Amino acid sequence: MDEIPTSLAIAQAAKETGWGTSRFAQEGNALFGQWTWSGEGLKPKDAEKGKGHKVMKFNVLQASVRAYQRNLNTHSTYKNFRKARAESRDSGKPLDSLELSKYLNKYAETGNQYVEVLQKIIKQNKLKDFDDAKLLPSSIDLESLI
Repeated sequence: MDEIPTSLAIAQAAKETGWGTSRFAQEGNALFGQWTWSGEGLKPKDAEKGKGHKVMKFNVLQASVRAYQRNLNTHSTYKNFRKARAESRDSGKPLDSLELSKYLNKYAETGNQYVEVLQKIIKQNKLKDFDDAKLLPSSIDLESLI
């Protein structure tokens, strides 16, 4: 597991929750709009009939962050994201959320438009200022939250 730039995580959480106003964020502590086909979740109100997915629901916000981190660090869809991050690390460069966001075009159905929105959120809100912050303590205790 490797880190995700804080600016990128904040931008995705802002986008996915409508800056914290979504039902998923408020009722389910779901910051990143991750889908589930089993287990507990919140059914989207405008879901098409026959679509069985729900948005994952969490007891606490930290569990949502942990699931997001696990998703980007393990799901095959984000292999190129991890490769680009590793190449940055290998060349001694700091992680760049604007560059890494390009590899999240499959995170949402809107594809490259999603990437453009993330980049705009990062730039307009100067989110790179937060990249030295840590979203979660490195405590093993947080493993039990999800």
